[in-house]
Amino acid sequence: MKTTTMIIAAVLTLQAGILFAGNDNAPASSNDNSTITLVSIAPTTPAEATFEEVTTINEVAPLVPATPTEATFDDVTSDLVPAWNLAPVTPGSADFNDAVDATITENGVLAPVTPTEADFE
Repeated sequence: MKTTTMIIAAVLTLQAGILFAGNDNAPASSNDNSTITLVSIAPTTPAEATFEEVTTINEVAPLVPATPTEATFDDVTSDLVPAWNLAPVTPGSADFNDAVDATITENGVLAPVTPTEADFE
């Protein structure tokens, strides 16, 4: 147990040494004002708002449906069905010879039932 603990401690110490090591290969900055403060990173509200990036608003007037001043029925076909043929008509006599025999189902068969004995085989 002690050996395992020592090995884990050595591995973690080496990894921590690598993580906290300095970067000696980084090129030196020639700019003296290269320090960044937290104040310069924080977002700020501009003193004056400019709307240069705003896109133009599309006009809505061409999208509104308009009623034509003069109605033309050039695209209407000549073989229109008269309106009186579309109304439902009640027949004078009823014929029940083609009626389908309804099957009678027992509602007790459709209901779920808990079995009296459980078979777990």
